[in-house]
Amino acid sequence: MATNEPRTVFIVGAGPGDPRLITVAGVEALQTADVVLHDRLVSPALLKLAEQAELIDVGKTPGGPSMPQERINSLMIELSLNGRRVIRLKGGDPFVFGRGGEEASALAEAGIPMQIVPGVSSAFAAAASVGIAVTDRRAASVVTVVTGSEGDGDAPPIDWSAVATVGGTIVVMMGWRGFDEIVERLTEAGLSPDTSAAAIERAWTGSQRAVFAPLGALREQAADMQPPVTVVIGEVAGLASPEVSWTIVGRRILVTRARAQMAPLVKRLRAFNAEVIELPTIEIEPVDQVLIDAALSRLAAGAFDIVCLTSVNGVRQLWDALRRNQLDARVFSDTRIAAIGSETARELERHGIRPDLVPDTFSSAALASLLTEQDLRGRRILLARAAGGNPLLADRLSSAGAVVEELTLYRVSTPPADAEALRELERGVDVVTLTSPSTAAGLASMALGRVDLDSLHAVCIGPVTAEAAGRLGFQVVGIARRYTIAGLAEAVGRYLSSLPPAAEESADSQ
Repeated sequence: MATNEPRTVFIVGAGPGDPRLITVAGVEALQTADVVLHDRLVSPALLKLAEQAELIDVGKTPGGPSMPQERINSLMIELSLNGRRVIRLKGGDPFVFGRGGEEASALAEAGIPMQIVPGVSSAFAAAASVGIAVTDRRAASVVTVVTGSEGDGDAPPIDWSAVATVGGTIVVMMGWRGFDEIVERLTEAGLSPDTSAAAIERAWTGSQRAVFAPLGALREQAADMQPPVTVVIGEVAGLASPEVSWTIVGRRILVTRARAQMAPLVKRLRAFNAEVIELPTIEIEPVDQVLIDAALSRLAAGAFDIVCLTSVNGVRQLWDALRRNQLDARVFSDTRIAAIGSETARELERHGIRPDLVPDTFSSAALASLLTEQDLRGRRILLARAAGGNPLLADRLSSAGAVVEELTLYRVSTPPADAEALRELERGVDVVTLTSPSTAAGLASMALGRVDLDSLHAVCIGPVTAEAAGRLGFQVVGIARRYTIAGLAEAVGRYLSSLPPAAEESADSQ
């Protein structure tokens, strides 16, 4: 029976998926509800909070059965006039692409009192679920949130040219089905297809996955994703910390560095709340000290114009040799020092040496290009590194007229395998980390007859390692953007965040 006084209707935001992300005000409203009109994607755990309420599903299914918006509006009014305490429960925030404004206007026009309880918007929460800050002083001071499904309303069409040129971060909601066209419009308007981007599927649910890729390649790399998918476009996606994703909890990561060098990487990976398995696949062996000591004697006498160091291990072995010969950093007073990579440069700085040359790309080819920008004719260069190093650097320097002497500081060998770690490998791991071609070769020999290499998903510290791993038969699923241990850890986080939570995968396989 209708009453003279309509009851207040609450328009409540449920948040992005995880029931814990609803507001306290939203919980209080649900606990006192007589009837809940809820969207399709609202968590069942939230509906359980309305213990005494009638639950009515009014959600819209793309391409499927849906309750017309006019019917939802009239149902809220009718129930309110019948003295029912109505909660209209909507995913995310009701006023961000949630038709909350339309529903509020319909209630106001009918004279129905209402209260609005905002929710955590999926536009920003989806990005946060994989460590993307939509604003970041390093990259973006503006965010554009746009729907990819313009619908049949009276709002003017989206000016994709304006969206592309405004700068900052672009968040596309409800646009995955037509994403190819969106990319086409954005790139036609001048946005580079190489712009960093991420697609997050079913954010903050047990099926969450994320794929990071350049804008032009995102759809292809995330081809199996199904709506709801939120897309974040902009430099902030390249600055993400995907290792914060809760979906990584319980994942198993195999680390293959030399035992003495494992700690920094293991520490970073354990911070993901993942299970880290340590299997050293290389060890550093000393070589004949006589040749090293003779080269250092010539170095101290000023025999070399440039010294090239290609690894952290090389720096450490060189300094051990200096100490053994009662020498120190003063032997480099008249010598320029070149280093491959920030890790090698940082190790030199620990010993009081700031390298003169460090290429932007951490590879022998990049260092060769940097050195050959100058006239090397007659210059004496000491190339100090491991036995069996890539000949490219020495060949290019020699071709440029330099007098190159190669000094072997250490050898890399495969140690006896850790039996317990091998058993863990056989149990299965989600990803293996490879920091050099030698770590890949060592793991390949240890895994022979135990695990098919093409079943091991490898994340590599750089393209040289990735190429070597691919030749051996590993399935390379990621390459660090920065060829450092920190960059490798970030790449592992990106890959693992693209997988569904480990607990769900286990349940599905039982």
